[in-house]
Amino acid sequence: MLHFGCAMGALLAAEALLAAGYADPLAALRAPATLVGVHLITIGWLSLLMLGALYQFVPVITNTTLYSQRLPLYSILAIVPGLAAMLAGFVALGGNSFLHTVCLPIGGTLVLAGFVLGAINLAVTLWRARPLPLPADFVASSLAFLLLTGLVGVGFALAFALPRSPTFLRALVGRGLSLHVALGLGGWFTLTVMGVSYRLLSMFMLAPDEPRRTTRAALILTVGGLALLVTGALVGLWSDLAPGWVEALGAALAGVGVVCYLADIVEFYRARKRRQLELNSITAAVALTLVALALAFAAFALASGTLGRFAGAIGYLFLFGGLTGLGLSQLYKIIPFLTWLEVFGKRLGRGPVPRVQDLVNERRARPGFALYFAATVLASAALAGSQALAWKIGAALQLVATVLIAVELWRARHPDPNTRPSLARPPGMPLPPGKPKAPAAQAPTRTALPSSLTQGK
Repeated sequence: MLHFGCAMGALLAAEALLAAGYADPLAALRAPATLVGVHLITIGWLSLLMLGALYQFVPVITNTTLYSQRLPLYSILAIVPGLAAMLAGFVALGGNSFLHTVCLPIGGTLVLAGFVLGAINLAVTLWRARPLPLPADFVASSLAFLLLTGLVGVGFALAFALPRSPTFLRALVGRGLSLHVALGLGGWFTLTVMGVSYRLLSMFMLAPDEPRRTTRAALILTVGGLALLVTGALVGLWSDLAPGWVEALGAALAGVGVVCYLADIVEFYRARKRRQLELNSITAAVALTLVALALAFAAFALASGTLGRFAGAIGYLFLFGGLTGLGLSQLYKIIPFLTWLEVFGKRLGRGPVPRVQDLVNERRARPGFALYFAATVLASAALAGSQALAWKIGAALQLVATVLIAVELWRARHPDPNTRPSLARPPGMPLPPGKPKAPAAQAPTRTALPSSLTQGK
């Protein structure tokens, strides 16, 4: 929960900077203010969110315990101060050479140390649970890309800090930005989201989760494509060769892998047993639709030779609409569930307890999510069309929507301990075998367990 709280704080801070016009995606991507906003999102929001989720998710998927309960605390105690130092260094890039010379390498090293501690904890847990289920293979692969992303980031920091940086670091600064983005967005974030969602979405929707050919294809093509892309980028950085076709082939293979993943998710929604979807599943579908749109937009821009022009809009739609939207949607389920375990789990079997869904109010939360996705699409379209006014309106609405969602998460985290169970059957929960359907008004059902537990999950 500490990871989730820090992550939400970083997301709100980043969106406030965007809405205030300090961090402007319409400006150069390497501008100091833009770098502040980007790293608040990528390290402060998404990385802390995913590490916190993996500390809870990996023991569940592997049916074991986390290797260490202390390393997560040490990890976040390195990442948060390191991120703060990095942000100070980015701000100092505008004029204070001494400050950015000190802050950037120190902050980058602390963040990398935090990533290493988190990766060690998760990797040892996965190693002890071999053979791994297929969703855990995605997570294991993503940890390697996490460390590579941190290493490249430290390389950038050293290149800015050293008065006479080596040739290979100067080459990294000149042409390594796309490599950094591919490692972070493609490897660390995307592979983690794929592995976690394979298990979470199937569980929340009561969908068959047996691995299919497309599931294995998604893993092999995405990991293999990203490895090929990274290899081509490294060869191009530090040699006279220019294997652009290798990078293009790797990107294409990774894109096909993500398409296979999206096909599996569509099958989850089609074959689910829970016919009436909860809000977290509906919003996850919207977020993944935006991921598909971003990929389609990227393929079209690449084919037409306009990728450089629309890269900001595509990245914004993928980062905020897809990854952030999916993260917020799953927090809306994960936080109530963890809170339910802490507050009401000990009372299980000693009397009636509320369901997990009794800790949230979907009707009240729905407008916040609708506004968030609408504002994200508006902001992305404004970036594509270079419309500054529309962009500012979209960023401001996005901040308002995130505040509304954060308030709902806060309410779910602080429930009334005297909450009574509802008398309604959980939405979409199938009737017991052999029992005929009855009108809802004539057959209320008292439910003492959360719907996921009643199904043996």
